[in-house]
Amino acid sequence: MINVGIIGHTGRLGIPLVELLNKHPYAKIVYTESRKEGIKGNLSDVELVFLALPHGESKKYILELGGKRIIDLSVDHRSEERWVYGLSELNKDKIKGAERIANPGCYATSIILGLAPLKGNLEEISISSIRGISGAGLDVEKEDNFKSYHEGKTHPQIREIEEILEQDILFFPKRIDTADRGIVSTIFTKYTEDKDLGKLYREFYKNEPFIRIVDKLETKNVNKTNFCDIKISKHKDKLVVISALDNLIKGGAGQAVQNFNIMYGFDENLGLV
Repeated sequence: MINVGIIGHTGRLGIPLVELLNKHPYAKIVYTESRKEGIKGNLSDVELVFLALPHGESKKYILELGGKRIIDLSVDHRSEERWVYGLSELNKDKIKGAERIANPGCYATSIILGLAPLKGNLEEISISSIRGISGAGLDVEKEDNFKSYHEGKTHPQIREIEEILEQDILFFPKRIDTADRGIVSTIFTKYTEDKDLGKLYREFYKNEPFIRIVDKLETKNVNKTNFCDIKISKHKDKLVVISALDNLIKGGAGQAVQNFNIMYGFDENLGLV
């Protein structure tokens, strides 16, 4: 049994994280801390801490957590050398035994997983992503509203996407304020090779339990799960890859638990299915 702590357990990512860890057969939450509920438990009893905090907040805790393993769900450490980028399907070897994991962003997870099998063979990448309001840490609104924001190169997650894919991209995120959760990323790119892409993707992800190559893609099939569904279509030299996931689970708390499983040598499915 691994004693874990959660700092930020009452937030939009903290709440599903608590739910998942309470189902995990080898994780025991012995410490929680939040502005809303204060501190419960003793930090000295903790082996690993999950940080589920807003941008800029997790850095305040790093010295206090010296000697403990950390999984940070925020953007704060994703480009730092001492931190392993915790994209479970791509960085498994580095995640095993790591002391500090920086969980990827939700948009970044959907985009990188959608393009990873073709890395190095793509040109002219443009991406349009849409997600529910929970990604902004807000609750569902009653009034219909689609919002476009951080277009082009201005979104905070653009840096990690380009670093991992080693590719220049244009990114156009949008938000539906009347939808709670879910992300659909539609990726437009140029791909000139003549290959069976369905076969290529299935081979690339054959050992990854949470990646599904599908013919029909809907967020209702991934919401409240740790799955990422991917659909591929080719039109002459143009390729369209569409990926869908739950921004709070596979794009957040679920991937954090998946990384926890990898770190300790557990089955990746534990607590997630």
